[in-house]
Amino acid sequence: METNRKTTYILLTIATIFWGIQPLCIKWLVAEWTPVTITSGRYFLISGILFFILYLRQDRGILPPRHCFLPLVFMGVTGITVNNVAQFTGLQYSTVTNCTLIAAASPAFTAFLSAIFIKERLNRLQWSGIAISFAGALCVVSQGSLAVIRNISFNTGDMLFFVCQINWTIYSIIGRRVMGDISALATTAWAGLFGAIITACYGIYAGQLTFTVLEAVTFSAFLYTVFLGGVLAMLFWNIGVKQAGPSLTAIFQNVTPVVGVAAGAFFLQEAVDIQEIGGALAIFVGVYFTTHSEQVGRLLLRSERTICTGTSAGHK
Repeated sequence: METNRKTTYILLTIATIFWGIQPLCIKWLVAEWTPVTITSGRYFLISGILFFILYLRQDRGILPPRHCFLPLVFMGVTGITVNNVAQFTGLQYSTVTNCTLIAAASPAFTAFLSAIFIKERLNRLQWSGIAISFAGALCVVSQGSLAVIRNISFNTGDMLFFVCQINWTIYSIIGRRVMGDISALATTAWAGLFGAIITACYGIYAGQLTFTVLEAVTFSAFLYTVFLGGVLAMLFWNIGVKQAGPSLTAIFQNVTPVVGVAAGAFFLQEAVDIQEIGGALAIFVGVYFTTHSEQVGRLLLRSERTICTGTSAGHK
């Protein structure tokens, strides 16, 4: 049981690392393709690859039960079409800082909706972990400056970021139920296919589906979004949702800005200061508190007993 949990957390960490680097690829891609083109193109390929794997494995989920089709369509609409198009479009109107700040609130929002719709509950230590991780994300995004947070103004792009987070939460909650009937691999494949079809239909209607030949660098970036940020990250995320639940899984999203800062430092030679390092440490502490609340609780209880015992001995 403990091994499975550790494996799940490792997969979730890898997924957020892939997604933390992905904005660099999207930054190159949006100069060549529209958000609709990027979303539909990558998810047609992602779902095609996953269906091929399902065929090789002879997975029963290659044709899911009839009652799963409608939820899978909703997963495609929320997690693929709206989530991706809203995020990519929002970045054209707002900043990466605002996008990351809004995403940092996602774990608390996911936990709230999960408690309402699937009766998932978090204890006090887990909520403390979410709060610590959120504070760390704020520190990373603002570089430790309160002025940055105070001066943030919300616009159309930010509203799209909120829409993005709401739809990603819905995607995760629906996915938890669907994966009670079919595998995470099949769920990811079908949701991706439905999302790609719906996005492409919207793109044709709106005149935004325009594929052009990519240069070597942007083509490499596109391949990254398909294989690492797509096939592996989406699959690992859905495995995490299935094994740990939406609330615990969502806390790993706060690792993404840390990876983004590290990627910026490595690829773009951007400076990293002590506030960002401190924020990163707070995020990891918060994630640990949330995912290991039982162990942390036992340690705190043991420490409290030790202090009480020492105090009693001192009185004697």
